[in-house]
Amino acid sequence: MKILLATTNQFGFLVDYHRYYIYLKKNNHEVKYICYDYGKEKVEKDNPDIIYVSHKGNKLLRHFRFINSIIAFEKKQNFDRIMIHVFPMVTLLLLYIKRNKVFIDIRTLSVHKKKYKRAFFDFLIRIASIFYKHTSVITDVAAEHIGIRKYKLLPLGGAYFGNEELNGHGEQYNDILHSGDFIFLYVGTLFKRRIIECVQGFHSYINSHPNTASRFVIIGTSLGNELNELNAYIETHNLKSVVHTLGYIPQSRLAPFFKYAGCGIAFTPLTMPFLLQPTTKAYEYLINGIPVIATASQDNIRLLEAAKTPSGIIISDSPAGIEEAVGKILAGKESFVTEAIKKEFYRYEWDNLLHIYLEEALLLPRKLEQGA
Repeated sequence: MKILLATTNQFGFLVDYHRYYIYLKKNNHEVKYICYDYGKEKVEKDNPDIIYVSHKGNKLLRHFRFINSIIAFEKKQNFDRIMIHVFPMVTLLLLYIKRNKVFIDIRTLSVHKKKYKRAFFDFLIRIASIFYKHTSVITDVAAEHIGIRKYKLLPLGGAYFGNEELNGHGEQYNDILHSGDFIFLYVGTLFKRRIIECVQGFHSYINSHPNTASRFVIIGTSLGNELNELNAYIETHNLKSVVHTLGYIPQSRLAPFFKYAGCGIAFTPLTMPFLLQPTTKAYEYLINGIPVIATASQDNIRLLEAAKTPSGIIISDSPAGIEEAVGKILAGKESFVTEAIKKEFYRYEWDNLLHIYLEEALLLPRKLEQGA
């Protein structure tokens, strides 16, 4: 089938859609991918499947440009399926593209601080879901919150990284990874996530336990000032030898960090909408056999409380919560068995999920089993 994936996130920076692309290509579909060009490093520089749209200009101009690009590309290619990561004004596409071939996909609720802005954005998503024939949502809880009744579930998954080494990329991190210290790892956006509180909690713990051989590695960046705030705190408190901010590292180069990490941090504020949203990296830590320190969102609680093997600790969204959990993880690290955690959570690996849920969400024809 000819399938178009459309998202305002640059290719490779929204894990879900990157994995959709990989899965569909691997299953012999003809897949194109249209997205904004934010001027960030291109994950696949010369891939002809990826169409970049300029992100220049004000919001209204950008949205019209993105919509027009989708329309023009559809006229040229005549796709069988168009899956769109929902964005403002997406209903305008109905004026130009047949309703039955567009599949609206909802991966997040609004993250605006102001309640009325969140409510307005969620209202727009609900309206889009009414106008379009096909809608998929990341969780049942999110669908209920927005008020969507007719939808396909398309849940969050995670990548299994295996045992790859740096292989020519990032040898500057060898001293961190091969230090022998216990590594706490945070991977993800810093935007509005209050990761400074994780650093403060870790700092408090090592102050109280100065002989602790552990480090905190933070991978990610932000549209805001969060990375500068973290670096300023690290500089002020002389933490450069134990807290490392590495900036953005592509998904394809994360394997060594997951190989050597002793614990993953899945920290999001316990405010709306984060209370209702799953966290990608919580899944990825667990799929790779890494126990987690996770804030008490509904999904994190569900994951850890249902586990049959010790897999992590649920905390409050505070420095004190991090400090206490760091101590518990280090004191009880022998109780977290890598292979047991992998076995428990491997069903959430992307290919396992997408075989069921993405194919259903896109109404892809099922292949006949061999011998059927």
